[in-house]
Amino acid sequence: MLKSMTAYVSAVHNHKDFLISCDVKSVNGKSLDINLKSNFLKANTELAIRNLISSRVHRGTLEISLNLESNKQTTFQLNKKLVKEIQKELKNSLLDIKELSFSDVKDIPDIFLEKKSPNISEKVIKDFFKKTLKELIDSKELEGKKIKKAFNERIIKINKEIIRLSQKIKKNNPKRKKNILKKLKLVSFDASDESISNEIMNQIIRSDTSEEIDRLNFHISSLLDELKSKKAKGKKIDFILLEMLREINTTLAKVAFSDEKKHGLNVKILIEEMREQVSNVE
Repeated sequence: MLKSMTAYVSAVHNHKDFLISCDVKSVNGKSLDINLKSNFLKANTELAIRNLISSRVHRGTLEISLNLESNKQTTFQLNKKLVKEIQKELKNSLLDIKELSFSDVKDIPDIFLEKKSPNISEKVIKDFFKKTLKELIDSKELEGKKIKKAFNERIIKINKEIIRLSQKIKKNNPKRKKNILKKLKLVSFDASDESISNEIMNQIIRSDTSEEIDRLNFHISSLLDELKSKKAKGKKIDFILLEMLREINTTLAKVAFSDEKKHGLNVKILIEEMREQVSNVE
């Protein structure tokens, strides 16, 4: 399944007195890079989440924000230990203070303690993140389908251009031979001269594009197979497209007539368009 590297998902989950929120942004990257920020995750839970991502995502940069908030109003309690210490110090001092009032202690640092909320279980966090990650992957696959459709449309056009190119090359072969002979006449061609005969053979070999066309068709077949694969990878697709680009560049170097070059250039443009898109494929 072809997947895009770019996607965004935002999710929230209410659990008892807590609200868990998660924002995941995925962008292009040569390898997998996970940037995870959280205000509550423990080291072992974070490691479990990173391992989960690595098992489902293979390429791209992921910016993840995972936070926990309490739905309950924050409550505080008096720091009794600190109050006792203050009372003890005052008793031992020369100050004439019999009793402490609220106004006496309210501004002392750390005199009030926030009541600790119970910890949320790792299972709840992992289950929530699994659902969020699935939403992200669904979005990546949906975008991947659009990219695959665009690829298939271009492959159809490439096949048509290759057929036209082959037809033009075949049609122009008599003219090609005529041009070679014309050039040889200009240098007083002598059939008995072995070096000249070798040059004729080299000219014929250099102008033959059948191998390049065959390899181009083979690479197109490989590309279609990869696009259909459940484990389609952007790196492999890019490699195939690079091989296709090499073959069409060699072909363009061999053909001499403008009608041939026109179809060859059309193929090259379509391949380069796909190479631009494959940079977004996971």
